[in-house]
Amino acid sequence: MAMPLSPRHLLATALLSASAMCLEVALTRLLSLLYFPPYVFLALSLAIFGIGMGAALPALRKQLTHADRLAQYCLAAAASSLLLAILCCASLPLQMPALILAALTLPFLCVGLALSVLFSLHAAHSRLLYMGDLVGAGLGVVLVIPLLNRFGALDVMLVTALGFALAAYYLSARGGRMAVLAGLAVGAVIFGANVNYRFLHIDMTALAAEKPIVSALAAGGEIIETRWDAFARSDLLDPGDGGALRIYVDGGAASIMPEPASLAEHRRDIGFFPFATERPARVFIIGPGAGLDVYFALQGRARSITAVEVNGASVDMTRAMSSRNGAVYDQPNVTVLMDDGRGALRRSKEKYDLIFLSQVVSLAAERGGYALSENVVYTADAFADYLAHLTAGGQLALKLYDEATLTRALATAIEALRRQGKSDAQALEHLLAFLDERAENPVPLLMVGAQPYTRDDSLALGAIAREVGFSPLLLPHVLVQPPLDEVAIGAKTFAETIAAAEADYSPPTDDRPYFFQFERGIPSNLQPLALLIPLGALGLALLCISLWRSSRSLPRSLSPVYVALLGIGFIALEIYAIQQTRLFLGHPTWAVALALFTFLLGGGIGSGLSQVRLRATLSRFPAVPAVLAVVLALAWSALWALLSRELITASLFARLLVALASLLPLALIMGIPFPQALAEIAKLDRRGVAIAWSVNGVATVAGSICAVILSITVGFGAALWLGAAAYALAALIRLLMRRAESPA
Repeated sequence: MAMPLSPRHLLATALLSASAMCLEVALTRLLSLLYFPPYVFLALSLAIFGIGMGAALPALRKQLTHADRLAQYCLAAAASSLLLAILCCASLPLQMPALILAALTLPFLCVGLALSVLFSLHAAHSRLLYMGDLVGAGLGVVLVIPLLNRFGALDVMLVTALGFALAAYYLSARGGRMAVLAGLAVGAVIFGANVNYRFLHIDMTALAAEKPIVSALAAGGEIIETRWDAFARSDLLDPGDGGALRIYVDGGAASIMPEPASLAEHRRDIGFFPFATERPARVFIIGPGAGLDVYFALQGRARSITAVEVNGASVDMTRAMSSRNGAVYDQPNVTVLMDDGRGALRRSKEKYDLIFLSQVVSLAAERGGYALSENVVYTADAFADYLAHLTAGGQLALKLYDEATLTRALATAIEALRRQGKSDAQALEHLLAFLDERAENPVPLLMVGAQPYTRDDSLALGAIAREVGFSPLLLPHVLVQPPLDEVAIGAKTFAETIAAAEADYSPPTDDRPYFFQFERGIPSNLQPLALLIPLGALGLALLCISLWRSSRSLPRSLSPVYVALLGIGFIALEIYAIQQTRLFLGHPTWAVALALFTFLLGGGIGSGLSQVRLRATLSRFPAVPAVLAVVLALAWSALWALLSRELITASLFARLLVALASLLPLALIMGIPFPQALAEIAKLDRRGVAIAWSVNGVATVAGSICAVILSITVGFGAALWLGAAAYALAALIRLLMRRAESPA
């Protein structure tokens, strides 16, 4: 029997979703520190999977679908969030990522169970509940950024436990509210105590991942200061050997803070080479970290230095230690911007004598850990932007990681020069490469000239490099080693050369921005997940067959396929929108937050409108929302190409408004089909609501895996077509269901 819906139910639904979203985002930050991005992707998938599995439980055990148990499910989510925070601080579980990932599913399983029961008990109001669900999740996305900036990922997990407990209060019977309030009080005490006394903290010496900060601490280093924010955890470390201070971001490779007393040592760094040899007057630096690259520019007597750093904590820490680094960021000729480097450059009308990028990773294993990470500063499109902002005699210089990244950077530079109409042989004349073999892991430097290097340039720079201890690898007209020698004489193209290599060195693009991904085909990290897709499809087929045998009802047997397609379409289009808005907004955090907020809030509003304003129309034309989703997705993609190009120089606030306003119509439409399906499924079988939630959750995981695999192997454009195809098929399925519903 359907139960009445009260404002308390809507508020509890919003709290559940907001807390779950905050927990999910906080976990991405925490697992980036504990492990590497592939674990973060897996964590997100497991969170969605946990919600789907929790939603399926009421279909398996009918006694779980009782209103008096809702508060218990919310309290279980709170307790499991606290347990997960404790496990993330314990050294033994850190060595066993499977244990952490298993524990990660528990709070989301409880959330899925609670939401499934709510929707089952109030099936007639599915659209309003779905509105509360999505609006709450959207608000969670907005709140989590200031929460992370204020408290850090670990404390935000404790905040989410309070959110789950508060949802339990609104769902508990009058007699049980005192017990829930007691639980809330305990949670508040734990949170306050941890903020002030840090009895729960991450032991950086116990990280399972092979990150540089672990070895630095083992060698006697000491963390002086730690800052958490929505971008990362930043640690200022004294190595303890009298060396320069260093800043580690998520435990990754050190960014060295310059010290005037160590001038001779700094000048031996291969990153100083382009500053010392060319003496550039106007310099643009992307990712200066603790300021060493800015120090190089100052030593090179640059008149104007623009440094763009996406991690504001690094700049703040460096400024706080100005007495140690000579106030490197506060010199009159230095301008520091907190922004995405490439986005800031695209919004600049200036030309520069040197554009410099440096990101030294001291361990090959760590570089491999970021294989699935997007990096839009190392794409052919990015290199084209850099070349367009060079003066006539300007240079782009990249301090790279190893031979593999040097080869890929060469391929990327050649592709960018090819877009200017140059042949591969002509492109090679714009490139110089050197290697510092004195480092523990040899560090390469690639220089790309706006003009071709002459033989005299090569001889002069090669001689200087040898004099200071660097090995020339590529000097046009002087030293071109195999297999590049065949490219230089036009006997082979560079594409043919890298195609014969075992690894994938093809140039990344903005549509396929995986600079560190060298595996061909589906990456090994994703292959186990890829196997889940056909298994999921088989399970879906068996479910449909089972429903057909038990009911002989086509609408009932096809409903799991319909909601599965909606889940795939929703997540694929969401991923595509995040990638498309990232460069335009200038910061990955802003892109993720805005896209999630727009899709969740817009979807929630759309769901509410479908309950109040559009109910009669949707009952007559149920396939229209899915069709409109296809049309609007394709239209937005075409419109966005124009908007992002024309408005790239607008203020951040204006760019945020443009992105939100352009995505909102699509988000409104995408929020309609799923709650509409839940309401109709409930008329056929109340247990079908739980099944629909489960299938939608699992399909969302499958859709995210498909979208990521397609983005790596083909490009993000394929995610758009995946989403559009899913909604188109959903519309077709809905038409078949409607025809079967109609009387003969």
